[in-house]
Amino acid sequence: MEILYSRYANAVIDETVVTQAASNGHVEILQWIHPRLADMLPCYKQYNFYTMKTMALAAEKGHLAVVQWMFETRGRDNEDDQTETQLHQAAARGGHLQVVKCLRTHSIEAISPRVLDEAAAGGFSEIVAFLHAEWIEAKLECNRSSCQASARAMNEAASNGHLEMVKWLHEYRKEGCTVEAMNRTAWNGHLDVVRWLHGHRTEGCTQQAMNMAAKGGHLKVVQFLHEHRSEGCTYNAMDWAAQENHLDIVQWLQDNRAEGCSRLTLNEVAKRGHFKILQWLHENRTEGCTVAAMNAAATYGHLKIVQFLHLNRSEGCTTAAMDGAAANNHLEIVQWLHRHRSDGCSRSALDDAARNGHFEIVRWLDSQRSEGCSTSAMDGAAEYGYLNIVKFLHTQSTEGCTIRAMNGAAGNGHLDIVQWLHENRQEGCTADAMDEAAKNGHLHVMHFLHANRQEGCTVRALNVASTRGDFLMLEWLRSNFYLNVTEWPIHAGLNAITVDRIEILQWFLKHFSASAVLDVRILYNAARYHNRSHIMAYLDGHWTVDNGNLCQAYRSHWKSLFNAQS
Repeated sequence: MEILYSRYANAVIDETVVTQAASNGHVEILQWIHPRLADMLPCYKQYNFYTMKTMALAAEKGHLAVVQWMFETRGRDNEDDQTETQLHQAAARGGHLQVVKCLRTHSIEAISPRVLDEAAAGGFSEIVAFLHAEWIEAKLECNRSSCQASARAMNEAASNGHLEMVKWLHEYRKEGCTVEAMNRTAWNGHLDVVRWLHGHRTEGCTQQAMNMAAKGGHLKVVQFLHEHRSEGCTYNAMDWAAQENHLDIVQWLQDNRAEGCSRLTLNEVAKRGHFKILQWLHENRTEGCTVAAMNAAATYGHLKIVQFLHLNRSEGCTTAAMDGAAANNHLEIVQWLHRHRSDGCSRSALDDAARNGHFEIVRWLDSQRSEGCSTSAMDGAAEYGYLNIVKFLHTQSTEGCTIRAMNGAAGNGHLDIVQWLHENRQEGCTADAMDEAAKNGHLHVMHFLHANRQEGCTVRALNVASTRGDFLMLEWLRSNFYLNVTEWPIHAGLNAITVDRIEILQWFLKHFSASAVLDVRILYNAARYHNRSHIMAYLDGHWTVDNGNLCQAYRSHWKSLFNAQS
């Protein structure tokens, strides 16, 4: 740090440096930075860098020395829109007992009982026991709101499989739990916790317990709930088990429960390619399916399922089957549907295949099908860089393209396609072509469009280049276009502040400070809104603000600048 600072003495230490140092436990760097912040920010309290959010990062990672130092340094009157509760919760969530104890000593606010919820969720028994003992020692009755945790403690502990924590909370705390404890524990497959809750608590569960256990593939939990609980399940149990490919659970539910499944189950199973379950459902259930089953199977490339449904079911499919298969490059399925089904396809098949670069399917559809395509085919192929398809469509179809073709190709940096369209098509482009090329940093495309087209660009090109921090693009735009300097610098400057690119803001003010000086207040307010203190420090080289008023040291300078513009 000292070497870098000596070499770059004018560099501004920003809140990012403080945050990184704190979250990584480098208290010595924080101590080195602290006195220098006051020198850099004469009208901005350096203590504002030590926010609760930053301290919480250190607390959750267990950096005790950082937490202690920041507490002692920031003082008690530091303004912050956050409460200390998030600090306590972060330390408990990370399982750091010593940090929790430190916060207990230094905090103005009492440690919220909600902190116990966080510790219990993580199974951190030492923290839970410490907080419990603190409240007992303080002679706080456990049924008072000042020391009342919530049912979330046991709910979360149970859900995460922390059985010993659940037992401890049951014995020493009075908050209890809700039905969510057993519901979520069943979902996560913690049979030992489910069994204990059933034997020692009275909250029970809902039908969601068995439903979610089935979805999670936890057969033993499903069986336990069936044998020992009365809540049962709904058809979602078999639906979700089938969708997640748990055939053993589907079969068990069929043999032991009466809820069955829904008609949508076979549709979803076909979509996901679970052939064995699909076959079993067809043979053992009567709910059936809809055309969505074959449509989805074709779209996602499951030829075996498409063939099975065709041979064994009567629902069939629609044009969406071949459309989807073509879009996803499943040529074998497209050809099979063409030979064995009469549903055909729509123009979307060729449009989507072209946009996705599936040349073989484009050629096959063009030669074997009569639906054709729309202008979206060439537009999409051009936008995503498939010159071979663009050329093919140019010679084989009459639909052509629109201005979206060159606009999209330019935006994605496909110079070869931009050149080809310029030389072989008449649709042209709009200013969006250069704007999008600038947005994505395609300077080579900008060169070509500037030299060969007349559409130009708009203020948006400058704004998006500033957002990217693209100096080469900014310099090129400044050198090759007349800029309305009363319109764009302030917007681009605000973009630079929003994305935290101080170097771009410096570039703006270097080249356009004369036109933008009356907008410095807007820039400063934006920096303050986004908490960009380093940008505020940079702007303080011109003027600065303290509680809404100009700092005395800069008033005369600001007045002279203002008068110069009058």
